[in-house]
Amino acid sequence: MPYLTDDEKRILQGEEGYVPQLCMQYLVEVCEVSGAERLIDLDGTGDFHTPTTSMSPFYEFSFEELKKLVDSGAHFKIPTFANKAPFFAVPPVDGWEDCNLCSYGDPEKMHCNPEFHREAMRDEWFELYRKMGMMTTHSCASYLTASYLPTMGQHCAWNESSAVPYCNANLGARTNIDGSFATCFLGKAAYYDMHITENRYATVEVRSERMISSDLEWDVFGFAVGEEVGVKVPVLTGTAKPNMTQIMKLNSGMNTSGAVRMYHIPGSTPEAHTLEEALGGRKPQRVAIIGEAELKRAYETLNFHTSDDVDMVYLGCPHLNIVDLMLLARKLEGKKCRVPLWIMSTPWLFDVAKKLGYLKIFKDAGASLMTGTCLAAMGGVPGGVRNLAVDSAKQSYYITGCYPDDDNRLQVCYGSQDDCIDAALTGKWRGEWR
Repeated sequence: MPYLTDDEKRILQGEEGYVPQLCMQYLVEVCEVSGAERLIDLDGTGDFHTPTTSMSPFYEFSFEELKKLVDSGAHFKIPTFANKAPFFAVPPVDGWEDCNLCSYGDPEKMHCNPEFHREAMRDEWFELYRKMGMMTTHSCASYLTASYLPTMGQHCAWNESSAVPYCNANLGARTNIDGSFATCFLGKAAYYDMHITENRYATVEVRSERMISSDLEWDVFGFAVGEEVGVKVPVLTGTAKPNMTQIMKLNSGMNTSGAVRMYHIPGSTPEAHTLEEALGGRKPQRVAIIGEAELKRAYETLNFHTSDDVDMVYLGCPHLNIVDLMLLARKLEGKKCRVPLWIMSTPWLFDVAKKLGYLKIFKDAGASLMTGTCLAAMGGVPGGVRNLAVDSAKQSYYITGCYPDDDNRLQVCYGSQDDCIDAALTGKWRGEWR
């Protein structure tokens, strides 16, 4: 049993109601499982996967209980964002008209059906969350458009593959994979792992023999790093300084093949001006070398196809930022896609892309800009698609699981964005590791 303050004890005893009590019970169990001796008061931001009320089914509560809580005037204790769409079927928020896909094979749930989309968007749970103060980014990369980010040293409760390392490594704020209704509502989290300074120092030095600089290299390198270190905190050396798009690719790649919540790049991430600072003045427990062989092996792992005929191209995992959309519009302007090209971003950027003229360029090229979900969350691909081209290590790794039957397994061509655009224009895959 962790140490609890008098206020925390009162919540645990049910003096503030059933839902706060259930949330505190959940946090106490997290402390017991993780070995945390106490809770930490959160002073940063939070997010969690909607519409669930808990990361554990043992601590979920009913819609009626949530409504009673909202009617009492309750709010989230910290600025809270929804990093997923609020509905189980997960259709796109914008651009759904072009989405000829039924959720999990159910023909009654066609994403392009206006009635289905209207009902999905009118989710009662989500309306209650919004009354409690939740901001509805509908994005795995809610930090792209949140316009309010935690500062260095602030304690947060985030929960998404590219977001958790972004919070820890790139912002210098502190979170575990602990974003949930309980942490955001009570404004508390178990005090362990990345909330503690000592645990944030690197223990493994990962040296790259190749100067990692392109988007594809950062994506493949991140996947290779995750495989190499698992849950350890690495310090990465031998790379260039990543831009925002490359940070997102690195973070999602590391958290797909591994569970890297925190890392350092000397001279780039805020807690590591030098290698020595990243290591906390100690020597690394081990040094791992990632060379051409390791990168090529990761690249080949992410390619699962026997044919070079591409049926569809998908871009936007994690969701594309506004600069990504601008550069993509430049590459597609005046061209015509031969196979469907889906582009995914956050809903908060859809109108921006429209006003800047990118949406028209995409439509003229035969591409579809959608927001608020992804193919993996949708649970499949349109009928007839058996060979998909993507530029995301995470999406490649996840989407192949949509067809577990080996005789019907979805094949994936993985490569750079330019490789994917070429495939969209020609219907052929010509990407290779260079």
